[in-house]
Amino acid sequence: MNLLKRLFHWFDIYLLLTLALCTFTLLPLLARPGLPNGDDVLYHVYRAAEMDRAWSHGVLFPRWAESFYTGYGAPLFHYYASLSYYTTSTFSRLLALDAVNSLRLLIALCMLGAGAGMYGFARATSGKAGGVIAALCYVYCPYLLYTEPYSRGAYPELMAFALFPAVMWCYSRLLRTGKASAFGLAALGSGLLIITHNLMALVLTGLLEGWLVWGVVVNSYQWLVISKRQKDNPEPPPHPSPASEGGGRTEHSLTLWRHGLALLAAGLGVGLAAYFWLPVIREGDAVRLGNLTAVAQLDYRNFFVPLNHLLEFSPRMDAGAFNGLEHQFNLGVAQWTLALAGVAGMAGLWCGTKRTSRTTSLQNAVPVGQQSSILSTTLFFSLVALVTIFLMLPAAAPIWGGTAPLAFLQFPWRFLGAASFALAVLAGMNAVWLEALVIRIAKAGAQTGAPLQFIRNYVGDILLAGMVVYIITCAAPLFYVPEWIHATVDTSVAAYQEAEVQGLQRATTFSNEYLPKAVTIEPGPTPRLLADFADGYPINKVHMETLPPDVIVDVVNHEPQQDEWHINTSKDFTLEVLTYDWPGWTATVDGQNVAITPSDPHGLITFPVPAGEHTVRLYLGSTSPRDVGVLLTLVSVVGVAGVIVVLRRRTGGVETRPYTASTYSHNVTGLVIGGLLTAAFLFVYLQEGAGWVNSPPGTALLAQHATNYQLGDRIRLIGYDLNAEAFHAGERVELKVYWYTSDKISYGYNSFVHISTGGPPLAQADKLNPAGLPTVTWPSTGFIHDDYTIDLPRDMPTGEYQVFIGLYTCDTRPAGECGNGERLVVTEDGQAVGDAVPLARITVR
Repeated sequence: MNLLKRLFHWFDIYLLLTLALCTFTLLPLLARPGLPNGDDVLYHVYRAAEMDRAWSHGVLFPRWAESFYTGYGAPLFHYYASLSYYTTSTFSRLLALDAVNSLRLLIALCMLGAGAGMYGFARATSGKAGGVIAALCYVYCPYLLYTEPYSRGAYPELMAFALFPAVMWCYSRLLRTGKASAFGLAALGSGLLIITHNLMALVLTGLLEGWLVWGVVVNSYQWLVISKRQKDNPEPPPHPSPASEGGGRTEHSLTLWRHGLALLAAGLGVGLAAYFWLPVIREGDAVRLGNLTAVAQLDYRNFFVPLNHLLEFSPRMDAGAFNGLEHQFNLGVAQWTLALAGVAGMAGLWCGTKRTSRTTSLQNAVPVGQQSSILSTTLFFSLVALVTIFLMLPAAAPIWGGTAPLAFLQFPWRFLGAASFALAVLAGMNAVWLEALVIRIAKAGAQTGAPLQFIRNYVGDILLAGMVVYIITCAAPLFYVPEWIHATVDTSVAAYQEAEVQGLQRATTFSNEYLPKAVTIEPGPTPRLLADFADGYPINKVHMETLPPDVIVDVVNHEPQQDEWHINTSKDFTLEVLTYDWPGWTATVDGQNVAITPSDPHGLITFPVPAGEHTVRLYLGSTSPRDVGVLLTLVSVVGVAGVIVVLRRRTGGVETRPYTASTYSHNVTGLVIGGLLTAAFLFVYLQEGAGWVNSPPGTALLAQHATNYQLGDRIRLIGYDLNAEAFHAGERVELKVYWYTSDKISYGYNSFVHISTGGPPLAQADKLNPAGLPTVTWPSTGFIHDDYTIDLPRDMPTGEYQVFIGLYTCDTRPAGECGNGERLVVTEDGQAVGDAVPLARITVR
């Protein structure tokens, strides 16, 4: 009976409705098997498979990926936060899923989990209706809905953004209740957040800490104001607050004490993850982590997002594009408009409160004791939204340049996740001021004789249903995901290493940042080792080709992070192992440690073996930073447990109740109607020609301007988009062109865009590979979209200019004698145009 009462107490139909409304995010997964051709999809597929192989051999927390770098190995799991891979391995163990389907399940759970967590967090400050609005705004923002899971395939980052609302919910509950269970969940959540993704853990943990410190500052200020007021106007001491704890603390003292408890939980949460982050910091110089900022393709200067792009609608997708899976770096129109409405509504209520000392709109909608919390939350997340949005704008370049740690984030648009969270919280505030509006309408209706029940049942429902439809339908173009080509992926070691040999994968990294520093020159693949991996265990990692003739080596055991051999030799020799040297590798001969020396220049493990018959073992051991990290983790576990014990023994504490609205937020009708209307809309909209198009070969249906220029005998320019026709000097020209090839292209062509009056270009952009794809790989099954940004000089004279684009190659000329290259001849309707396409005319004012 007690269990039933407890279940009934925890039952929340609005949470269930939130989850139901979030299921529309799963439409891309339900439409097709497998995964799309996102930037990092295969990286994470292969990493998940490698983690699962380690688990199959009993290594649950591997630091080494043995099959990477064609079998020489890499310490990827040591440096890269791996909670997503632990999770996919769990799915593989429990549900017998392969790596691809484990990641599909991870995406689904992230979308639903993000919605549930955001609902729980926002409900405390904006009520149940506000929680639903915030949850929908968060999961349907373009960055979480489309860019992270599909066009980028950044599953660890997606998991961080999915977990973060739940962590904030745990801390919100801790601040309200001070309970031991809330403390434990908050600390655990902080620790898990840190091991989701290295970079986002820093951003999101910083946001959490900022929110907690903000609460301390606000409550301290209120405490000082109250103390000064009591000092200036002495009154009889009030009766002890029913919410007091530990001997008559005031309400503000209680709030400050719980904020201190929350900060302690956050600190212990960081300690729980010390086994991971401390060795990364201390041993970062053992690999090439500096490549994360040294590679030109990861330079933050290239990835700012202009404000107009942040505010724009999400476009429809074209299945006719060969490279149609484009990142969506916009905030979402529904998200930023509802956030603005939420802030404006709360500002209106606050101004109404300040103008009168009697009952106000805010006091009608929100109990007096909860007003300051709601208003401070609104102000904090307004500041977060403004700061994170500004950091993505080109105007923030000086801040990035002057703040060295920011460079490691690589992409300013990574702040879209934090900005989307803040906007979602602000959008939830619409429920508070709408509550006041409904109350006012209801009172006016009662005075004029209109039925109050009509106001309560319909006005609120219509508003809530309208917001549900607005949020989801604005995101509807992103439910169609093109380039869904990875129906299955062969994740065997042999298939992966073949991809490495072909240059398609590099230890599943882009900038080679996990290559040990001991490796000066990478050795080529060793065919025998590749054959061993293809055949499966056992694998002999001894470099057999370098052994003296009389040495006999028998493999006793091989595991992902250790090897054991029985060796018989008539004389001393140096054993070379086909494993990269890296801190922690330990070699023993008959149980006695021997010194390891990396081979020069390949960085492979070598160590001496004396004459005789020996048992030789090589294993990945620990280091001082790893020991300290593990110790700090264990101490933090004890600390969390100790605080939980202390909190369980405390008595007298009561829960500070969250904000609960009194009218339409307690009706489910609006949510149900909104969901049904959305489902009907999506059923009609998500059809070819409506929600997405499929351009026939040789056309680009969504291009702003259709063209028909022929370059050479195989390439056509079939359309282009231009962001404007008139510019000011110093502004940015954004050009997208659409290429199509009727047959396989024989040479690798480079492209150029020139802006001129017919003479030398005054502004230009060049690419070695148009669209980032070698032209010899262009297919004839679909068009290629190709984007250019050209910054006009600040001193560019006013006047009219022609935008030219063309293709040239050096492949037809002797090496070192390219000159200006050989340009393709341009024709239009059979008439010669020249060696460049006169694409459009622009005006500089």
